Amino acid sequence: MANAGLGRAVRSGMAWSIMESWGVQLLQFLTFLVIARYVDATMLGIVALALLVGQWFQMIVLSGISASLVSRGRADPELDNTAFWIAAAAGALLSIATFALADWAEAAAGHAGLAWVLRWLSIANFLSALNLVPQAWLTRALQMRPLATRSTISTFVGGCIGIGLAVAGYGVQALVAQNLAVAVVGTLILWAACPLRPRLRFSREHACEILFYGRHVGVTGAANFFNANSDLMVVGLALGGAATGIYTVGKRALLAANLMLARALSRVALPVFSRLKDDPARLAAAFLRIVSATASITTPAFVGLAIISDEFIFLLFGPRWAAAADVMRYLSLFGALQAIGIYNQALMLAMGKPQWQTWLATIYALVNIVTFFFAVHYGLWAVAAAFTARAYLLYPLSVWPVMLLLPIGWRDYWRALQPSILASLFMALALWLFRGQWQGSPPLAMLLCTITLGAIFYAIALGLLGRTLVIDMVQFARARADRSVQSG
Repeated sequence: MANAGLGRAVRSGMAWSIMESWGVQLLQFLTFLVIARYVDATMLGIVALALLVGQWFQMIVLSGISASLVSRGRADPELDNTAFWIAAAAGALLSIATFALADWAEAAAGHAGLAWVLRWLSIANFLSALNLVPQAWLTRALQMRPLATRSTISTFVGGCIGIGLAVAGYGVQALVAQNLAVAVVGTLILWAACPLRPRLRFSREHACEILFYGRHVGVTGAANFFNANSDLMVVGLALGGAATGIYTVGKRALLAANLMLARALSRVALPVFSRLKDDPARLAAAFLRIVSATASITTPAFVGLAIISDEFIFLLFGPRWAAAADVMRYLSLFGALQAIGIYNQALMLAMGKPQWQTWLATIYALVNIVTFFFAVHYGLWAVAAAFTARAYLLYPLSVWPVMLLLPIGWRDYWRALQPSILASLFMALALWLFRGQWQGSPPLAMLLCTITLGAIFYAIALGLLGRTLVIDMVQFARARADRSVQSG
């Protein structure tokens, strides 16, 4: 009965997480798409650089606190209270530091207007600190529905405000207002949905526990931050705001696809792995199954994005953003790998080995920074290509800890990925041959034909190479549909 209950919770959590990611990312991407047609590349680049502060705070400070709560696997009011006050204090300190150092950051980066953007966005960063504990509480309980509702509504409201101001000609102010609206509305909905209310209680014992656990996650977050954003930072410093805006457009398409296709499934990975960590056999089976399921969706999608990048950018963003197509093409190939690699980190956290991921992420970050400083002299495409090449060459280092923590081998891991990878390669080869015959076709016709034929080629290949995987996915869909009918 316990296993059945966990299975239902996982299926429900994954379903709501998928709905949230698809809905929210679609809204965010549509908003970005419209706003990008009304602001120039320099404005977009300035806001992209300013948003890095919030990402840094989330990945280095808040992620460690959140992981310590979710990995507990059960409710602990005293731990939750302590975590809230730690997060709130960290958010307040960041806001004060941002206001004090904004002018210096603008002068150092050489981007006029950056200080104003940084100061306003510091409000959103503080709100993210206040939201950490209720969000972790709901995630730990696998209650994804309130999180999906909150994200969807806040994104819609923020998008409407941002688009309205952009069309009215407010430029950078529209981008800032959009982010602030999302933060404020999201905060109100989240606290209304979560029954947790912090009290004036603080445990030094729990604080030490949070900081001890979170230090490894925080250091890992710092390395992951530079892994994910050092390309944008190097471009911003070396090539200027306009180039940063172009690179952001190419990378934003990848980010939307990654969050829609991969993060939805990975969000439930840490709580599920944490619950199964005392049963190595079940955990190994669950790990391989979720990796295989994710790869079956994300690998063909990201390979397909790389193939249609030219038409995608031209049709959605317009010819003035054509340079972003090369960035999108190379980063899409990286996205296919990143979508499955995030489970390796979740497993290390669940098994109490955050320091392992810290060392791996540090190696990746150092290699990234050195590589990008050389690649940036050859243009935006070279930075994106270097990003992807590094990821593939060093990926085995990320899989190795999985072999140590679970009773599985390299062959088991490869068998979980083999159907999706081989089917995607077949799809790419077939599309390359067909597209060679369509040169000169209108971009829209080329895009639609590529997507349609790609889906057909992949479905045929996957049916031949991974029948078991297809059966599992059909059974999952049927179970979710039956549950929806019963609840209705």
